[in-house]
Formats: sequence, C-alpha cells, structure tokens
Amino acid sequence: MRGSSYALLSIAAGLLVVSAVLLAVSVSNTPPAAVAQGGGTLAIDTEPSDNSATLIGVRTVCIAVETGQDFPIDVTIENVQDLSAWEAYLGFDDSVVNVVDRDVQMFLTSSPGANAFDLSESVRDDESPFRVGAANIADPPEGVTGTGVLARLTLTAVGSGVTDLTVRSQQTDFTGRQIGPTLTDVNGNSIEDSDDDSFYDAPILDARVAVDQDCPTSEGGGPTALLATGDGGIPWWIFAAGTVGLVAAAGLGGIALITLRRPGASAS
Repeated sequence: MRGSSYALLSIAAGLLVVSAVLLAVSVSNTPPAAVAQGGGTLAIDTEPSDNSATLIGVRTVCIAVETGQDFPIDVTIENVQDLSAWEAYLGFDDSVVNVVDRDVQMFLTSSPGANAFDLSESVRDDESPFRVGAANIADPPEGVTGTGVLARLTLTAVGSGVTDLTVRSQQTDFTGRQIGPTLTDVNGNSIEDSDDDSFYDAPILDARVAVDQDCPTSEGGGPTALLATGDGGIPWWIFAAGTVGLVAAAGLGGIALITLRRPGASAS
C-alpha cells in the first residue's frame, strides 16, 4: 500500500511541475502591450453581406465557389482607436483566386470630413500577395474609432483548389524582406506594435476559399477556423492544460496523503 502511495505522490509532483512550466510559458509569452495600444482583431470575412462600413456581422471563415465566379471578401477591424492609415498584404494561392477589384472607401471614411486616399496596388497585378490600404488625408488630421470594414475586395476563382486568405506578416520571394499589416493612429504611432517592428501584433483571423469543391471541415463538421494570436502569442489551450494539470495533481496528492495517514496502513 505504501509503495502505491509513493507512486501517487510521484505522479502528483510530476504533474505539478509540468503544470507550473505550462503556466509560466503562457504568462511570459503574452505580449504585454497588445491590449493597451487601442486595437482589436484584424480579420477576413468571406461572406460579407451582413457587414457595413461601421458594422461587422457573423464572420464566415470559408466559402465554396466555382471556377469563373466573382465574389466579395471583407478585411475587417474591431475596436480600433484613432485609426488614420492602414496597409495589409493579402496572401493567397494565385493559381486558385485573383483580386479583381477593391473598395477602401469604407471604415476610414465613416467620420465627418474624412478623405481616404487609396494606397492599394493595381488589381491588374494578379500575383500574391496583394497590397491594399488607405490613408485619411483630411486637414486637420483625424482618426476613426470603432469597428468596421477596412476594405471590400472582389476575388475571382481562376482554378480548382483550396487556398487560405491571410493578412499576417510574411516573407516576400522577390526581395526577402518581411511585409505585414500596419495600422497607424492620428499621431503617426503604430497601433498594436508590441515589438517595435511596425507590424500589427494583435489577433489576426484568416479565412479560406474552396473552388469547385466543398470547404474543408473540422472534426466537429463546421468550416475550419484559422486563428492567430499575434506574434509570439500562446494558444489558450496551454493555459487550460496547466490549470487542469494543477487540479489533477492536487487531487492525486490529496488521495496519496490520505492513504499514507490512514490508521493501520501496512507496508507492502
């Protein structure tokens, strides 16, 4: 009996150590400045019919289309403060979809007196990534606060397959330099730039397009959601695993101690 009790104590101690490490990693790798700088979530919505310049509906993470079909997607932002300019690079498989049109006269022009200058590249360039952006050149300068659609892009399906749509930071093939989303406030400061590289570090949510086939599904049967926690973020499940481990370890330790202290317990 005592041998099995010592085994339980050993298991409990091991779980406590593992749980403590998981919790320490989770806390130490969370960007401390991510919430304080005034930005929320940057995302792609593949079914934007319920969105407007200053309103975001239910986000659709995947859309199934047919070759030759044109369809809109939205680049959205939530809970941003004093946004004055922004730029992002939409990454996609250009053998599956191309960008054929864009509209940036949306969230950034929602305030009185706003004057948005389109910073996007020509839609005649069908290669990925595609640069899209805008700057409010109103005089005096002003920023926009809230939630809405930064840009509505029109894509066309050019070939069968599945492609991810992302505006995360990425390396370019032709120059080797890194590009990524940048949001700037009315004072010229980068929004949500926790590591001073000018790129947006708050959560970014990707999406997916399936051409001539159904959207890939998760084990639960719904469209696969592609989530990111920003540069250096730690997934929520690590924190959850640490918490569960601590609870399990405490329970095993309690059982072992009760067994050891039970009157009349004999050595094995």
